[in-house]
Amino acid sequence: MASPRDGGAAAPAGPVDRDVDVVIVGAGFSGLGVAAVLRKAGIGSCLILEAADDLGGTWRDNTYPGCGCDIPSPLYSYSFDQNPDWSRLFAGQPELQDYLRDVARHRGLVERVRFGRKVTGARWIEAESRWEVTTSTGERHRARFLVSAVGPLHHPVQPDLPGMESFGGAVFHSAAWRHDVDLTG
Repeated sequence: MASPRDGGAAAPAGPVDRDVDVVIVGAGFSGLGVAAVLRKAGIGSCLILEAADDLGGTWRDNTYPGCGCDIPSPLYSYSFDQNPDWSRLFAGQPELQDYLRDVARHRGLVERVRFGRKVTGARWIEAESRWEVTTSTGERHRARFLVSAVGPLHHPVQPDLPGMESFGGAVFHSAAWRHDVDLTG
């Protein structure tokens, strides 16, 4: 994404799909947390752009057997939405994903999310003191503030290992778990 010092040129002609106070990129733990705090502070003009078709980020994409939190779940809760009913000290992925969905519904955040909107660009328009954010769907949004809440933990990085090209079995990353592969034996 561009920095505020980049692109002081005038804005291109054409309609803007949405003009808001804040655009948040990512509807995972961080993005939803920022949106909830903004809403609580009375900043209602907020848009969350999410590339995927569901919220949750890491907890949406990582579904391997045994996936869960590696810190005590009460510490992994939002301070403003504590969950006293975790099923175990280190909650599993489905429970964490459900928690995020519940918080998003309870806080009225779901209607602020635009799913399937990968951010393809962001530039600062000096003359308007606004960010212009473009998406993969061709939408253009303007905002006073831009928050990057994109998490890297759901993007698999495959190592280049010798012999991988000749390996006859299934090869996949834990962040792109293939539930159709039988691992028996």
